[in-house]
Amino acid sequence: MEDQEVIDARARLAEKFGNQTRTGGKGSMRRKKKVVHKASSADDKKLRSSMKKLGSQPLPGIEEANMFMENNNVLHFTNPEVQANIRDNLIVISGNGEVKGIQDLMPGILPQLGPKDMQFLKDFLQQSAKEEDVPDLVGDQNFEDIAEQD
Repeated sequence: MEDQEVIDARARLAEKFGNQTRTGGKGSMRRKKKVVHKASSADDKKLRSSMKKLGSQPLPGIEEANMFMENNNVLHFTNPEVQANIRDNLIVISGNGEVKGIQDLMPGILPQLGPKDMQFLKDFLQQSAKEEDVPDLVGDQNFEDIAEQD
């Protein structure tokens, strides 16, 4: 059973506020929605000033950059912004990167592959060759006769 004092207090609150709701002012609830700040040009300026402090210089003319991952995927940047400090062995690549498979970037990526990636590529080609076996010819047919029929 509820105490009579609690019941009276609830009744007084219901009289005072009723079914009214308010959206602001003293005593209202705080906003729960978090505001997500988008990346601004101020962030870019801070990054550039930090890179300048490290002594990095922009490297123009780089059309693409690829980073090979352990899972045989590639982080591929098209027209990245590249800055480097050769003395400190520091390279910064910025831009929009996409994760792609090695086979998606063929054949232009072949000179960049290391021994581990080459082994993955060999295994991939052997597997795809098994999947696409050429059926045996029946009887005394040959490929030229079948090609002429089509």
